[in-house]
Amino acid sequence: MTFALGERLPRLFNEIAGAPATAISPRVREAIRRYEATSEVLIGWTQLAGVCLFLGLYAVSYPAFDVHSAIEPAPIALLLYGGFTVWRLRLSSLGRLGARLVYASALLDVSVFMLMISLFPMQYDEPPALYLKAPTLCYVFILIALRSLRFDPLLVIATGAAAAAGWALLSLNASLSGAPVTSDYRVYMTSLSLLPGAELEKIAAIVGATAVIALSVVRQQRLLHRTAVEETAAADLTKFVGRDAAQIIRASEAGLKPGDGENRTAAIMFVDLRGFTPATKNLAPCAVIALLEEYQARILPIIEHGGGSVDKFLGDGILVSFGAAQQTGRETAAALATALEIEKAGLAWSDQRVRAGLAPLGIAVSVAVGGVIYGAVGYGDRLEFTVIGEPVNLAAKLEKHAKAERARVITTAEAVARAAAQGFSPPVRRRIPSAAVDGAGAPIDLAVLA
Repeated sequence: MTFALGERLPRLFNEIAGAPATAISPRVREAIRRYEATSEVLIGWTQLAGVCLFLGLYAVSYPAFDVHSAIEPAPIALLLYGGFTVWRLRLSSLGRLGARLVYASALLDVSVFMLMISLFPMQYDEPPALYLKAPTLCYVFILIALRSLRFDPLLVIATGAAAAAGWALLSLNASLSGAPVTSDYRVYMTSLSLLPGAELEKIAAIVGATAVIALSVVRQQRLLHRTAVEETAAADLTKFVGRDAAQIIRASEAGLKPGDGENRTAAIMFVDLRGFTPATKNLAPCAVIALLEEYQARILPIIEHGGGSVDKFLGDGILVSFGAAQQTGRETAAALATALEIEKAGLAWSDQRVRAGLAPLGIAVSVAVGGVIYGAVGYGDRLEFTVIGEPVNLAAKLEKHAKAERARVITTAEAVARAAAQGFSPPVRRRIPSAAVDGAGAPIDLAVLA
């Protein structure tokens, strides 16, 4: 029976608190750490606002005191604590607030709060039992709840435990100071007497509230961990499938499966690096990868700025779509404008390499436009988000045909006309009517832009 209960209790806790997160990577831990750092700044500002509030309340209620000490301990304690709060806020803003200081700050909060309550009777020159009737104790729940902003259940428990212990000490101090003990609630409420059961109820309320808040923080912590893991995975997903495809995948309610797709009118672009094979023939593998990275670092920002979505990398080639993920009404204009920007960047890069004594490299761009299917293909757990259709095949064929035409940017006459209708008239260097493109079923009217 005991063994079965030992198995059921952790399972029950997980059901109440939520399933624990899987192993957390260092990147996710760093994301959570940054989130908690911003929470500490929020806690600091809240504490500072609380100090200002209590100072204001003290100033307003000061004239109501019949007795004033030569040294007023309450405002002095608040000012000292305010200075500590400002120092703590500065550390948290700079990201230098360590775990030990976080816990020490929580304990100091409770200690100062209990000290303020204990000093309350001095304002009226009354015995300590007077503070047992003060409603100020209610503010201790704010101090405990404030620690939930950090998503650390142990911090909440430590704060609640300190509050419960503090009130127990204040009750004990009232008893040792000569407060009469009573079991009559009416006597307790109408005199400076001590009702042990009432103080125990207050302590029980603090402990109970702490337990509920801590459990809530455990649930929030696990949710935060899972969210951080999913956000990190989503960021990685964007790197592998592209920004637009990642958005579609994340927005899918039922999950994507092979065959899911939509018909779109899109402009398809092929970018190819000319002279790559001879230039890398005698290079080490790491140097080949470095060259590809340099090439892609120059081209990809231009594609992204132009509104294109990289579908896949094909060695030194890049397949790009405009308007496949989202219809813009300017996909052809954007594609041709981007193609010309890529051509300019390619010429500048080639000149730079020649001046450095390296082999020149050229960039060729082809663009075709028409109806495509944009969706998921594959089998089982191995899927790929891509574009399918005649414009994709034609763009690939035009990229090869560009060599025969000695062209750096080549497209169809239809694409030029569509771009003009969408507000961009590309400079056509040469028109090629009824061109015979290898693999195309019929002659195609072409335009060389560069």
